[in-house]
Amino acid sequence: MERANWLAAVLFLLGTLPALHAARAEEQAAAKPLPATTEAALLMKEIVPEAPVYIRVFKEESELEVWKARPNGRYALVKTFPICNWGGTLGPKQTQGDRMSPEGFYAATPGGMKPDSKYHLAFNIGYPNALDRALGRTGAYIMVHGDCRSVGCFAMSDKLIEEIYAFVRDALAAGEPSVPVHVFPFRMTASNIKRHADNPARTTWAPLKQAYDDFAETREPPKVGMCSKRYVVNSLTPVGMDPNAACPTLIGKRLAPLSPRMSKRLAKNDPSLEAQGKKLKSAEASSGIGGFFTSLSWGSTTATVSRPSRQSSDASLGAVQPLLNP
Repeated sequence: MERANWLAAVLFLLGTLPALHAARAEEQAAAKPLPATTEAALLMKEIVPEAPVYIRVFKEESELEVWKARPNGRYALVKTFPICNWGGTLGPKQTQGDRMSPEGFYAATPGGMKPDSKYHLAFNIGYPNALDRALGRTGAYIMVHGDCRSVGCFAMSDKLIEEIYAFVRDALAAGEPSVPVHVFPFRMTASNIKRHADNPARTTWAPLKQAYDDFAETREPPKVGMCSKRYVVNSLTPVGMDPNAACPTLIGKRLAPLSPRMSKRLAKNDPSLEAQGKKLKSAEASSGIGGFFTSLSWGSTTATVSRPSRQSSDASLGAVQPLLNP
């Protein structure tokens, strides 16, 4: 009897070895540093590895971008990663089990990091956010993960998720409370929007278009608030994160624009950046909001004020093309 118990214990231990080995491998993957070539490229651009990170996801193009902050606060595109799979079609996720990948403004937090994911590595993007819940959208556990399989998440190859995970992990470990993850249906150029003009989801895309255009101008992650059950992007008047609160009567828009020289250079490198968004009339005015572009809206009336901004050198602002290829 004693011998039989001993044999059973040995067989049990042998059976757990593969699982222990897999868990150890995942633990090691979660601790991997950024590749040396990536760290070298960042340092060449004066970007420290733990600098803040901004992630953009484009569903139709199946691409995930990683941007990192330069010392002046502007962000540079580090890499564009191919997405193996995402779920459903264009448009926001609505219900649990619809196999749709969401669209909107989300964030990865320390509590959402999953080094023990069964999909190699993963981090939760925070769907549903407060606005999703206010609109009755359901579901949970939407991740960026490995293993190239998806039923609503954004699935990467195991090799690529290791690097993306390291970018997010290092930014959070350096003290960033979260890493913004903004999910777009596609690159929101005028031609793409025209091509999808008949899509039923088009009514949900206005704030995503604003965020896309604003980032093209500023190279700073859009500041997103919620009120009256909608997103508000880069508001001048403070807007909180309560989608059930009424929006202020006056919201306005606040941007720190690129220099004309940099705008022309970016449009030359990537014609899709040219003429994005509305061309707003501007006038010189004396204002206490120096160095910022301000658009104030009262109902259907818009007043626009422009102050000259300090010129920024091209080298300080990053570029349309990524620093590295994945």
